[in-house]
Amino acid sequence: MKLEYFILFFLSSIVICGSQNTRMEFMPTLPLGVPFSENPTCRYHTEMYIENLKNLSLWAYEMLDATAKSSTGVLRGSVFQMGDFDQCLTARAPFETKYCLATVTANVPRPQDPREDELSLYFKPNANVLKRIYKYKDKTQQSRNVINLGWCIPASCQINDLEHSLSQYFQNETTLLQENNVTFSVKIMDKFCQTETESRRFDGLDLSFCILCLIIFILVISGSSYDFSRAKSVRMKHERTSFTQKALLAFSVRNNFLDLTKIDERNKALKILYGIKTCSILLIIMDHRFGTYVSSAILNFDYVEKQYRSPFACIFFHGDLFVDTFFMFSGLLVTYGLLGQLEKRKINPMFIIVLRYIRLTPVYAFVIFYYATLFNYTGSGPLWKVIAGQDSLDCRKNWWTNLLYINNYVNADQMCMTHSWYLPCDYHYFIIAIVICLLIRKQKKIGLYSLLVVVVISIIIPFLVTVINKRPSMLFFYPDFLTSPKNHIDFLLTYSKSHTRATPYFIGMFIGYVYHKLKGTNYHLPMKRSLLILTVSIVLILAAILTGAVFYNPYHPYNAIESGIYAALHRVGWAAGCSGLLFVASFGHATPIKKILTWYPWIPLSKLIYSAYLIHMQFQLRAAATFMNPRRIGIFDTVSLALSDMVLSFISALILYLAIEAPLRNIFKELLMPSRPITNTETAIEEEVDVKSNVVKSMVYNDKETTSRL
Repeated sequence: MKLEYFILFFLSSIVICGSQNTRMEFMPTLPLGVPFSENPTCRYHTEMYIENLKNLSLWAYEMLDATAKSSTGVLRGSVFQMGDFDQCLTARAPFETKYCLATVTANVPRPQDPREDELSLYFKPNANVLKRIYKYKDKTQQSRNVINLGWCIPASCQINDLEHSLSQYFQNETTLLQENNVTFSVKIMDKFCQTETESRRFDGLDLSFCILCLIIFILVISGSSYDFSRAKSVRMKHERTSFTQKALLAFSVRNNFLDLTKIDERNKALKILYGIKTCSILLIIMDHRFGTYVSSAILNFDYVEKQYRSPFACIFFHGDLFVDTFFMFSGLLVTYGLLGQLEKRKINPMFIIVLRYIRLTPVYAFVIFYYATLFNYTGSGPLWKVIAGQDSLDCRKNWWTNLLYINNYVNADQMCMTHSWYLPCDYHYFIIAIVICLLIRKQKKIGLYSLLVVVVISIIIPFLVTVINKRPSMLFFYPDFLTSPKNHIDFLLTYSKSHTRATPYFIGMFIGYVYHKLKGTNYHLPMKRSLLILTVSIVLILAAILTGAVFYNPYHPYNAIESGIYAALHRVGWAAGCSGLLFVASFGHATPIKKILTWYPWIPLSKLIYSAYLIHMQFQLRAAATFMNPRRIGIFDTVSLALSDMVLSFISALILYLAIEAPLRNIFKELLMPSRPITNTETAIEEEVDVKSNVVKSMVYNDKETTSRL
């Protein structure tokens, strides 16, 4: 019995002694400083750092404590071990410190006994861990062989010093993985390194934006005060006001807020759009929240991997269809409004195009200006330069493409505000819509056939693009897209291009034509027909969004023709379904839906949609860029954060509306109609511009001009 205990003790001693030389971690740890640097200054600072660690100096342990010690949660898909970013940059060392994220890749050879099902998310408990971290071709799975480690080092060490030293260090280290033919490579990018002194400095552009904000603030205070004094004075109410006074009154918060809450009673059939548009933007904000959350440091990415295979998760992963809802409504409103005005008088197309540019661009330009300047000062973190800083830099470089509405074609891989691709698409469609409406007015059959041809072409184009380039049926919200959306081939090729997203807009034009023909009539759908259209519409909507799960399924084999057909038709189904719901709610028996969607609070909210869309992503990008450590993701977490995004976005949109959008709209109206006061303000459904001939002779003679926007 004693002999058995002795043998057991002896074997245990061998294992313990062996484990002292071979670490159990399957991912390596970072060294103290940069020991193998060829840079003498870097090497000297490293030696000073190590020496002070031995002396128990506080500043040295601040650096050590700020460095990621080991990998945790990698098997769940957590690929960021960030250490302590703030502590590193504020460590009181005798030299400047620098924080870097070192990207370490484990080059795992293909297992000799590969898994029978390489797409499965299930791994047997006794399976070799190398099978779990081996990089499979399944894009739904997060790579477990790559980890980003937070490293606090002397700022004198350059990128090449870091990479060379780490490579040397890994060669001298011994881990169980290295004993199993696994090698480690390292990559450190400049955008993953930050120092305290290189933090952003105010420049002339930043100062210019602050001055602009101050001017706007003064104008709002002055305009509101002047309006308040006029309201109290009976004599001033009846005085003729000059253009300068009217321009100042345009900034009155009271007037603009009252305008925000006004109801348009001219076409009750379209009142339902208030609710639909507001609900759509709320879903878009929630969808973007999920995407930006996943693009950052996630603790439990295995949860996301499971959701990729869930049909109901397509509400998030196929949320691009919510944007198609706006395209459809935009086409409807433009057609409805233009045809109504063309019946009364001639309209100069160029004037309408310029007018739309004037209406959309001021608040858009202000938000771009903000992104290019102050946005970069609103936070910090290990991923700040990669996420928020890069977006701000892109706005500084390519703001002009946004203002020309060509940013989805020119320098699209460096687009200012990733979500701004919608605006050039809508603007391009608007120009085509004017031509088609003019054709419908002059030759109804030719115009309608032309619209039909455009719809067919818009269906064929995504089919051809998908088949010829052998691309997937839609843009998959996989990690490769979420971490770098503007550089993803499918975003650049199909998702953001006007010629591949046009179908819902032109289908909406058909619906707008129908609404125009029914305007002023007492048309009402019978009960049976209402139920039929309602049922078919719901089926089409559910089919369009849920069938995306078929293509998200990694087991589904790729077929170019099948993908092309889906790319061409799923937006047709969505637009047709939304159109059917709208039609039944307007003219049929869908009272509960109509009551919900015509609820009064939707009215002011719907007028803030445009500004809310422009500004909402900055809250989400900032949140993702300021992650100091990986966070857990779940449905409840996502919805909770999305609700806060909605509140912040609409509060910001209200400020933009009261201070910029409404005032400038009123000023431009006054410039176009100096001889008459504005008697009717625009609503989210119909917007009026009364233009006198002495201002724009022979361009447009109309009382109302209906345009639409997001």
